[in-house]
Amino acid sequence: MRRIPQLDGLRGIAILMVFATHALHVPMLWMGVDLFFVLSGYLITGILLHLRDQRGVGGYWGPFYRRRARRILPPYLGFLIFVGVVFAPRWGHIWYWYAFFGANFPLALGRVPTEAMSPLWSLAVEEQFYLVWPFIVLQCENVRLRQIALSIVILAPLLRAVATPFFSSHFPIYSLTPFRADTLALGAFIAVAEDEGSGWIRSMRWPALWGSLVGCLLLLGLSLSPSFRTSANSLLFNAAGYSLSGMTFGGVLIYALGTTEGGAHYLLTLAPLRYLGRISYTFYLYHVAMLVIVSRYLNSSILRATAGLMLTGAIAALSWHVLESPILKRTRRTVSATAGRAVAA
Repeated sequence: MRRIPQLDGLRGIAILMVFATHALHVPMLWMGVDLFFVLSGYLITGILLHLRDQRGVGGYWGPFYRRRARRILPPYLGFLIFVGVVFAPRWGHIWYWYAFFGANFPLALGRVPTEAMSPLWSLAVEEQFYLVWPFIVLQCENVRLRQIALSIVILAPLLRAVATPFFSSHFPIYSLTPFRADTLALGAFIAVAEDEGSGWIRSMRWPALWGSLVGCLLLLGLSLSPSFRTSANSLLFNAAGYSLSGMTFGGVLIYALGTTEGGAHYLLTLAPLRYLGRISYTFYLYHVAMLVIVSRYLNSSILRATAGLMLTGAIAALSWHVLESPILKRTRRTVSATAGRAVAA
């Protein structure tokens, strides 16, 4: 897929939101994770649709999972080694959750070995979703795919509402894949709708923006109530809060995709923001660990946030230039060569 500059900018905004939540405890900015989910659902589904249409040339399963492994595993394994050396967590009894992308289960059970590993839950949600979703994309035409994605968007909040009385903590609802799949499915729905008609994004740009603003205003208004918090584990928040977050960022994504000029496009394509978006994966992995480390030496929250931002950014930039980008470039060359041989044959 071609690289869309606005989406790098959205990733940059998402990681700044998540960082501000953990560094400065800014309310509601935890939703940056939901923006990542919507973006992931859109981008990965777009890749799957392309592979499905081109599978006679280069295959489907092999290219997809090789690409995922090369993108996800090197920084992930590096982070696990880093945590093992620096924090020495006691995780011998649950190591398999982290080795096989199940980190959301220890979080749901309140058994995370060290705070530094807490961000891994969202990566687990994505990887679990992508164990199932590629099968559905391969087997279904676009019309059925839209129906399935929309069904997930509708059923997930109902499932959260039904399950809420069974949990004394908000962590299971917050971190387990069946309860959070609607944001990924919303991004997938947008990708399928765009695949069916190139003009769909442009035609939906303004309705999506208004829907996003309505979702944001409802979130802000309802957040005035103490029961409308993730930590409250209330029926209202679990049923509506996560869905309003998805609605907000789904609209933002459509508007960003359909906007090629103006102030919003200029902001999203600023070079520093786009660069932050490119390195956001490794930044996300390490940011809590860096905040934990600097908190040992600094008392001021502003100083901790500044130092954490600089250290995490340095690690993410180093990882991008030394490890991730070279691997991705080799992957693209391999894919191009394979496609060329298939066409020549």
